[in-house]
Amino acid sequence: AGMSAMTYKVAGPIEVWDIAKGQRILSLPGHANGAGALVYSADGKMLATTGVDDEIKVWDLAAGKELRTLNGNTAAVLDLAFDANNTLLAAACADGTTRLWDLKSGEFLASLLSLYDGREWLVVTPDGLFDGSPAAWNQILWRFGGSIFDVSPVESFFNEFYYPDLLADIFSGKRPHARHDMAKIDRRQPHLTVTAAGTTIGKAVAARELAVNITVDTAPAGARDVRLFRNGSLVQIWRDDVLKGQDHTTLTASIPIVSGSNRLSAYAFNSDNIKSVDAALEVTGADTLKRQPVAYVLAVGINEYADKDYNLRYATSDAEAFSTQLQQELDKQKRYARIDMTVLRDQNATKNNILKAIEDLAERVQPEDELFFFVASHGTAAQDRFFLIPHDLGYAGSRSALDERAVRTILQHSISDQELERAFQRLDAGRILLVLDACNSGQALEADEKRRGPMNSRGLAQLAYEKGMYILTAAQSYQAAQEVARIGHGLLTYFEPHDGQVTIREWLDYSVYRVPQMQLEAVEQSRKLGRNLSFGTTSRAAGDAPPDDAENIQQPKMFYRRELEADPWIVSQRKD
Repeated sequence: AGMSAMTYKVAGPIEVWDIAKGQRILSLPGHANGAGALVYSADGKMLATTGVDDEIKVWDLAAGKELRTLNGNTAAVLDLAFDANNTLLAAACADGTTRLWDLKSGEFLASLLSLYDGREWLVVTPDGLFDGSPAAWNQILWRFGGSIFDVSPVESFFNEFYYPDLLADIFSGKRPHARHDMAKIDRRQPHLTVTAAGTTIGKAVAARELAVNITVDTAPAGARDVRLFRNGSLVQIWRDDVLKGQDHTTLTASIPIVSGSNRLSAYAFNSDNIKSVDAALEVTGADTLKRQPVAYVLAVGINEYADKDYNLRYATSDAEAFSTQLQQELDKQKRYARIDMTVLRDQNATKNNILKAIEDLAERVQPEDELFFFVASHGTAAQDRFFLIPHDLGYAGSRSALDERAVRTILQHSISDQELERAFQRLDAGRILLVLDACNSGQALEADEKRRGPMNSRGLAQLAYEKGMYILTAAQSYQAAQEVARIGHGLLTYFEPHDGQVTIREWLDYSVYRVPQMQLEAVEQSRKLGRNLSFGTTSRAAGDAPPDDAENIQQPKMFYRRELEADPWIVSQRKD
């Protein structure tokens, strides 16, 4: 306090003066070609300075010596900042990037880019890991070997280099590194073209079904797993190698289109899982194709299991409450042709009946329709997969007598996240919500691939990205979903009234935020009454360490795309 630093852009020392006393208290060697920006750390123990040669120095003010020199800037440094813990240094550069360094090791950690006045962003590590907003994935190019001709878009490298929450992990002290050298990956992308029979520029298409051709005309490093999208939602996928020894091929699909804009896009991957540039075609559907959406609600609740030792208390009422409340809220909007409701309870909620109900919906839903799928039941995580346990679980013994053979039997009779993926892949609805209110249901968002994006992987989480689905799970992969007698529902299902308009994102965000609060409130209330209530996990293996406090609280997980919808999905709307 009371100190100020003065600097001049000429060669020579940096002098630190005590302003109150008018005394020079420290003289630092400075920079050979003159100093530029400088900043004190929050505790006043360090000073960071930058030279006009873009070199950054960090000084120990107590010792009066240089701690570290940070090199590698490729543009002039305009400003500097320490983080609150004095562990990171940020440098704002003239090329529009902000660079981060680890002050302890001197390691250059990441470059941060802001686009479109801060609406879009990207963070990239020196070895290629990246995270950001979807619009930035297509806007930023990487250059290799110094050649202006050897460039690729960032999103091409999703499979090996996409790292969600990258910046948060860096700030928390993690130092992630890429598994492979980007320069050694075959970056030659397949080239695709999308065309549609009978379409003319400027003329609307009146037919509901449209024949679409995807031509792969150049693929020096192969072409596989081609995906076709309509307005950002997956409608067709061709798995594995599509060339089959040829140098080009044409894939054909017949897809329904909607009135108004139909943006058709497709991409593929090469043999090293490098994504192609999107091929796109804009098709306008005629006004005669307009139709009111149908809201399909499929709710599953299982209180009574074939083995009564597995019975639940509130799953059936949760499913009924979900479907009843949702119908009331959707009715108020007056925008649906009808609301189609299906509820599977107890003995009707078998594996076959649940999957058949989804298959039947796949035959009926149209691109304008909306699907709400809710399940309250037992669930478990095993072999890095999630399994939904239906009424006919295939086991008749005591829960306390489970052995390896019994577990295998239950899993064989259960619905895996892979089976859910295959069932949902055929659904061509405009909007889909999946709510899994079951123990360990967070595993459905972790199996195979946590990093949802335009990647070449399988699993329910990946399909959710490609179809633009919304998913809410009751608990993390290691947690049990809780039921509370005081409210007569599972915690995930219970939500308080909300005035005004509620979008699907607000509802999911609220669930993730509110459920842990409700558990803590229940624990506090029980203590006031002299009881010791706790919410422990029920699915940990014998011999595991006791869970910490964070694991004792049910924490829902959710997934939705980062892109904001032009037309938000409203689930509740009330007039004052």
